[in-house]
Amino acid sequence: MRLLAISLLIICGCASQANRSTAAVQAAVTHTGHAYLIRGFQDWYSSGVDALEQELQTSGFDAHAYAESKWEDVVAAADDRDQPLVLIGFSYGADDVISIARTLEKRHRQVDLLITIDPVTPDKVPANVERCVNFYQPNGVWDVFPWLRGIPLQREDAAIGTALENINVRERADLIAPDTSHATIAANPHVHAAVVELVSETCRARSPKK
Repeated sequence: MRLLAISLLIICGCASQANRSTAAVQAAVTHTGHAYLIRGFQDWYSSGVDALEQELQTSGFDAHAYAESKWEDVVAAADDRDQPLVLIGFSYGADDVISIARTLEKRHRQVDLLITIDPVTPDKVPANVERCVNFYQPNGVWDVFPWLRGIPLQREDAAIGTALENINVRERADLIAPDTSHATIAANPHVHAAVVELVSETCRARSPKK
C-alpha cells in the first residue's frame, strides 16, 4: 500500500521538500518529559510539523522533529530518556509513531501521550500507550487514496487501558480551517493549539528551583 501511494504521488507530480533538520534553537526547558515529532514521507506537507516543534520549544517543552526515514533513531533516543514521553506524527510519520510505541513496548517502556495527525495506513495502538489522540480528516470517496485523507485509529485487544480519542476535524468547528486537506492539516493552527494543550497536560511545568 505504501509503495503504491508513493508511486502515485510521483505520477501526480506532487512536489517534495528536501530532507532537512530543523534550525530551531531549543528555548529553555521549563516542563518535564520529552516530545518527539515525525514528519511525513520525504517531508511532504510537513512544514507544519516543524512549526509545531518550534511552538512546543517556545512553550518550554523539550521537543525535536525528525524526518520520517529516521523514525528508528527516535526509538533509541526515547528509550534512553525519562518520563513523560510524548510521540507526535503526521501522515506516514503518524503510522511510524505507532511503530515506535510498539517497539518500546517490547522494551517495557511506556508512552504517556501519542498524538497522530492524519495517519494513512496505521497499525493498531499498542497497550503501552497511556493516552492516544488522533486528529484526522476524511475526504469522502477520495478516502481510497491514502495520501488524501486520514483515518480513525483502533486499539489492540490488549490495550483496554489505553484512552483513545479519534477527532474528525471536519466535525469540529473549533478545529476546522479553510481548505482543510491532507496537505494542510499539519499546519492547522487550531490543531497546533490543541496539541500544545495536550502536551502541557502530560508534561507538567517543573517546580521552580529554590
